[in-house]
Amino acid sequence: MKTINWRNRDIKGSQNQLSSPSLSSLSWLVIEFRLGRLPLGWRGNLVFENRQRDLPTRAYGYYKEFYMGLSPESGSARVILGQGGEVYVTEKHYRDFVQVLQLSAN
Repeated sequence: MKTINWRNRDIKGSQNQLSSPSLSSLSWLVIEFRLGRLPLGWRGNLVFENRQRDLPTRAYGYYKEFYMGLSPESGSARVILGQGGEVYVTEKHYRDFVQVLQLSAN
């Protein structure tokens, strides 16, 4: 799995999912999600089951999923939060997750 240091989020290119407009305010989004609030356009606060084992294996309910779109299947941008403070993002539906390190919201 790839990692991106939040301090390097301004690096351009297709490899940097944090350059996406929907994830540009990720620190704020994570704070809102952890407080149980869903900013405009975001849905979720659902258990992420990690069926494809894209993330480290944890007990059921450890991860929560937040996404842009009308349903988990229709949205592409998603943020997964782990109970231990982990933050994972993807702009590719359920593929190519990137772990965000040193996010100020952690």
